[in-house]
Amino acid sequence: MKRHRRTAILAALAIATFVSAPVALAQKSIESHPAAQVVMSYLRYAMSQEWRKSVALLEPESVEDLKLRYIERIKRAPTIDEEIAMVRKLDKNNLKEVQAMKTIDFYIAYHKGVQDRFEVTEEILNQIKTTMRAKLLSIGEETIEGTDYAHILVRTKHENRDKEVSSLDLVSLIKIDGKWKVTLRAQRPLIGPAPKKG
Repeated sequence: MKRHRRTAILAALAIATFVSAPVALAQKSIESHPAAQVVMSYLRYAMSQEWRKSVALLEPESVEDLKLRYIERIKRAPTIDEEIAMVRKLDKNNLKEVQAMKTIDFYIAYHKGVQDRFEVTEEILNQIKTTMRAKLLSIGEETIEGTDYAHILVRTKHENRDKEVSSLDLVSLIKIDGKWKVTLRAQRPLIGPAPKKG
């Protein structure tokens, strides 16, 4: 009886080793990818609200696109009060001042406005910084029209006040001049003419 039990335990250990080994290898492979290193830095800066550092890791066109889309939202505001509120979130007085902003300044002001809305104090920010953890789950790569992309699935956790916040995020990156940059545009649907048949 003991021999059968020992055999069963050894078999279970062998299966566990066989199953977990590829996972460990895959995890190590993801973490060593240059795009993954950019994602980890980007998430760390974003969650600790170091906006000037995080924007440096973004595709410049993504930041410009974020600004243009926000301006369009202001223009489509149904009431003057809502338009003013959107402008004031950026610490500006009117739409022209928003349009004149440099993209980096817009990005920083935009995120500071979000931070103020959620009342993130320095104490909470320090708590997020010290408790933040991130686990890279998978990576996929593709080339579209000669441009390289990477898509990384990551699980983040941090504490906020008396709660632990866990989030599953898909971060997309684009290779520009040999360097990986986080892109905010890659997950949008691509619409174009259907391929010709025959």
